[in-house]
Amino acid sequence: MKRSIWMAVAMALVLGVIAPSSSQACPMCFVGSDRVRIAIFRMTIVMSLLPLGMIGTGVWWLRRGGRSFLSDEFEDRDAYTPQAESVEGEEPESA
Repeated sequence: MKRSIWMAVAMALVLGVIAPSSSQACPMCFVGSDRVRIAIFRMTIVMSLLPLGMIGTGVWWLRRGGRSFLSDEFEDRDAYTPQAESVEGEEPESA
């Protein structure tokens, strides 16, 4: 990397360590009325739980419906028994 890029990265890290208040992602989270802070906090919870709920619902759906759907997935493979290969000039063994 160029020296200027390294300097920019170093300055960002130094500013982040020395003055973390200047690197807040959302200034509204700490400024404003209590109503606004409560609304932002509740939406943070909703936005955090939404993907977790979707993942949990998908896992539950796969566990519930996947057993019947995948029950015969390996049935043909498990029922197959390969025949012994015969070498030229030899007779295959009979059981």
